[in-house]
Amino acid sequence: MLCLQCKAIDPHNANSTSASLKDAKWFDQYPDFPALKASALNGCEFCGQLRHAMLHKYSDTEIAKFEHNFDESVQSTWSSTKWNGDVEIYSGRFVGKVNSTYRDHAQKQTFDDSLLPDMQLLYFTFRPYPPRQLNQGIPSYHNWQICFDLYTEPDPTSFSPVRRRLPSAETLSSTNVKAIVAWLDVCSKKHTGCRQETPGPLPTRVIDVGPADGSQHPKLYVAAGQPSPYVALSHCWGKPTKTQIPQIARTLLGNLKDMVSAIPLESLPQNFQDAIVTVRVLGLRYLWIDALCIVQDSREDWEMEAARMGEYYRSAYLTLAATSAKASIDGFLARSPWPWPTISMPCPALGSSISHEKIHLRYQPEPSEYSRIDAIDKSVWNTRAWTYQERLLSNRILHFASDRLFWECRTMEGSEENEPPRESAYHTPWMATKAEARHSLVYPDEAGFDNRYERWYRLVSRYSQRELSYESDVFPALSGLADAFHKVYTDQDRYIAGLWQADIFRGLLWMTKDSSEATRPSVHRAPSWSWASVKGEVEWPSRTTARHCHYNYAVQLLEAQTDTGPGGALGAVTGGMIKLLGKCQRLDRVLRPPIWEAVVRFRFDLVSADEVIGSGAFDVDSKIQADAIWILQIEVQGTGDSSFPYHPSGLLLKQVDGAELRFSRVGYCALDEEYIGFFNKIEPNELSLV
Repeated sequence: MLCLQCKAIDPHNANSTSASLKDAKWFDQYPDFPALKASALNGCEFCGQLRHAMLHKYSDTEIAKFEHNFDESVQSTWSSTKWNGDVEIYSGRFVGKVNSTYRDHAQKQTFDDSLLPDMQLLYFTFRPYPPRQLNQGIPSYHNWQICFDLYTEPDPTSFSPVRRRLPSAETLSSTNVKAIVAWLDVCSKKHTGCRQETPGPLPTRVIDVGPADGSQHPKLYVAAGQPSPYVALSHCWGKPTKTQIPQIARTLLGNLKDMVSAIPLESLPQNFQDAIVTVRVLGLRYLWIDALCIVQDSREDWEMEAARMGEYYRSAYLTLAATSAKASIDGFLARSPWPWPTISMPCPALGSSISHEKIHLRYQPEPSEYSRIDAIDKSVWNTRAWTYQERLLSNRILHFASDRLFWECRTMEGSEENEPPRESAYHTPWMATKAEARHSLVYPDEAGFDNRYERWYRLVSRYSQRELSYESDVFPALSGLADAFHKVYTDQDRYIAGLWQADIFRGLLWMTKDSSEATRPSVHRAPSWSWASVKGEVEWPSRTTARHCHYNYAVQLLEAQTDTGPGGALGAVTGGMIKLLGKCQRLDRVLRPPIWEAVVRFRFDLVSADEVIGSGAFDVDSKIQADAIWILQIEVQGTGDSSFPYHPSGLLLKQVDGAELRFSRVGYCALDEEYIGFFNKIEPNELSLV
């Protein structure tokens, strides 16, 4: 039932992408909204929904998001001000996509899917907010907005102006399974950037999930390299307590034979159980899960298989992402109930007053265009280092969020809400085809450097923000991306401790984004000149692409070597050294300026002959002997235009074990313009960085 005002909320009135509902207005009183409450008690469902939403919007938590100097103790000062507590709700708008010819075609009952509208949101504006600032009794009269998501029936039959489906109560409902199968069918047959002409070989080991009816236990299957489609699971292991760890959470040397015989489903963590159920429902047979398909207590097997993990995800027919699960015991098929009520409103077909069709409204605290970001990009799953390459390398990935499914492939994104497919915003274009990558990215740009490596540095910068349970995994967890990058771009190049030899000098010029938060790993996992020698976000200083700007290097590479294990150059690194021919000079002092702010990147002045010659930033803020720092010139930015000055940049070093020309890196530096000649009188020497 709807009151007279709420009956004016009709999506058929939407004749533009943002149609206003002039007759839908409410006047009420803060803080209890008695008018909406009375209407709801009289049976108007939408007034009840609107009151729930207003009570939430006027909560301290929500007001604090927008009020500067918010003070929750200021509760009732509004009653002594000029504001009497009146609140206005007005300017309702349906927001979405509407084709201008929709009405004509709907009236004629001619069906053309491209002409159907797509109303997605219902907005209302309200004002004011009560005062919640100290020493201020004036309410905020900005226009604040309240939002409702719009949904249609699971299988609408008329010209409904709303096309998004209400998420199912069950993750693997028949409607959702049909949608997944349709996504897979379209992607595998029609998406040239996604499809595989023939199935790739199975991984070394996979889980045979058994028949769809569950009449047989799953088991570990040792593959003989035969081609067959398989599914991969991307998940967070988490840190469950000993009492929470299931009987069989991983494959070990001691239980390997038992795993090949049978794996009781109930003995597995919930994530693994859910993955097996999903694969069975989709009519597929094989599943790859790292914890079960790699022998976890065999270092040799782990390193060999870890080096292949990138290819396993890249070759998988489908990747299941347990996006909503924070740990392997959580599971991802059970749905969390929506915290706000869902109401239904009649929605007759255009031109008719009688219809059994309805639209459904849900209060959305955040605009729904952010739902994918909140569900995926802000998830714990997306903070893990291993899932970075798993997401990027997968041809197609199905995300199991807490209340809906999301689809990603190299070509498009979609969701179970039946939103119109859109071009994929996450997958890196160079991974689609080698020909496409070489056509668009491989050529040097006008500034004289090859921007394919800039792609790598951006990948590493994003990767460095993520978390590892085992710090020594820093290179194995990136090995799939490194291998893909090597095959597409740099098949003649050499990968050394996270950098590329052909661009090694630019690669050495990384910086920690915030040295006060960066730390050293508890285990040795990279030489000091590699970005992986620190825990924390790293980045490379930006470069201008101006035509008249050129970058020259002041060093020569004489030798580069790394010590690796069974995973080879892409796997774990136990040591490394590069030998350079360059100009290196000891500084007199490194000083922190008397006035500085934490947001300033270069926190230290470099002093030589009692003059400040430039600025520096240590990789990690720690107690470093300030009078034992050396500077190594790496790069000179040069131009033929005086408006673009020369800026020498390089590394801050310290001697290792007192050796004269053996150093470790401790930071990054840039000299001031007037000290371009600082290195002119210095003879180049052979030196080693470890």
